[in-house]
Amino acid sequence: MTKGIIISGGWGTRLRPLTCTIPKPLIPIVNKPVIERQILLLRSAGVTEIILAVSVMADVLKNFFKDGKDFGVKIQYTDEKVPMGTAGAIKLAEDFLKDDNFFMLNGDVILNFDFNQMLKIHEKCKGIGLIASKVVEDPSRYGVLIVDNAGRINKFFEKDEYLPPGGKYVPMPINAGVYLLEPDIFKYIEPAKKVSIERDVFPKLANEGNLYNYPILGIWKDIGKPEELLEGNIQLMEEILQGLKGQQRNIIDESLDVDGKALIYPPVTIGKNVIIRKKCEIGPNVIIGDNVYIGDNTKIKETLIYDKAYISKNVKIEKAIISDNCVINDDVELKGNNQNLVILASYVEVLENVSLFAPSNGSITVCHHETIREDIGFF
Repeated sequence: MTKGIIISGGWGTRLRPLTCTIPKPLIPIVNKPVIERQILLLRSAGVTEIILAVSVMADVLKNFFKDGKDFGVKIQYTDEKVPMGTAGAIKLAEDFLKDDNFFMLNGDVILNFDFNQMLKIHEKCKGIGLIASKVVEDPSRYGVLIVDNAGRINKFFEKDEYLPPGGKYVPMPINAGVYLLEPDIFKYIEPAKKVSIERDVFPKLANEGNLYNYPILGIWKDIGKPEELLEGNIQLMEEILQGLKGQQRNIIDESLDVDGKALIYPPVTIGKNVIIRKKCEIGPNVIIGDNVYIGDNTKIKETLIYDKAYISKNVKIEKAIISDNCVINDDVELKGNNQNLVILASYVEVLENVSLFAPSNGSITVCHHETIREDIGFF
C-alpha cells in the first residue's frame, strides 16, 4: 500500500507576516489549507496513511488535522526537535515508510494533477525515485533537472548549483517538490544527521541512473512569496472552475447573504456565512473565506481575504492579502501595485479614512495585532 509523507516544518519566512500566526502549511489556497489540498490529492490516488513531518507550530498543525479521520485518511506525525533536513525528516519516519513505495511532498506548493498517473509511471520506470517536474521560463530559483529522452534524470542540480551554458537561463524542467520513492532511499540517508534529499541524495541517484522524471501538466505554484500566493490562488480557482460541470463562473457557498444591488464579477470564491451589503462590487479574482462581513459600497478585486475579516462601508481594496480577524473601517483604501501588495497579518485594524498604497519597489506589510492610524505609501 503506497503511503505518503508531507514535509510540513518550514518557517515560511518569505511569507511573513502572514506566517507569524498561521503555519505555512495551513495558509489557505482557495479556502483550504495548502496541505489539506495535498492530502486530498494523495487520497484520490488511494493513499490512506500519511505522515506529517512537523516542527514549527507543530501543535497548531496537530490540532487542525488530528488523526486525519475528518479528511478521510489516517495521519501520524514525526516531530523534529532540531532541523534534520528534507532527507532527515523522512528518515525519522523510516519504520512507517519502509515496507512500500511512498509519496513525498513539500508542504508549500499548490498542486492539481493526477497522482494515480504518477504512480503508474513510477512502477514502469523501476527506479528508486521519480520526481515531478514543471517547465518554467526562469529556472534560476529552483532545482534543475537534466533529463534524457527516456525520462531518466542524468543530473540533478539544486537551485544555486546550476550554471546555464553561456550564462543565460532558458525554459527547463525544475523540481516541483513531489516525489515517489522506494524504501531503498533510506540506504542513502545517514541516521541522526541533517541530510538534504535535494543536495545529498538525488545527485547520487541521478549518477547511478536510478532517478526519473515525471512532467506534470496541471497547476504547480510555489507559495514562497506573497505575490506567488495571490497568483497561485487565482490560477487554482480558475482550474477548479474549468473542471466543474456546466458553465459555472464562480465558487460561492449557498449560505451567502448578498444584497440584490451588489455586483459580483467572476471569477470569485466565497466561503461560508459571508455577508455582502448593497452597492458592493466584488471581483474579478477575489477569494473570500468564511464568516466575512463586507459593508455598503465596498469595491474589492485581485485580493485574498481570510476568515472572520470585517470590512466596513466605502472601502476600496485591490491587490491585497487580508488575513484572519482583520478589521477595515469606513472609507479605507488599500491598493497594491503590480507584484507589490498590501498585506495585513492577523488581527490588524485599519482606522477610518486611512489609505495604504504599495510603492513600485516593494509591498506594504503590517504585522499581526497592529493598528494603522495614518496613511502609508505614495499617493
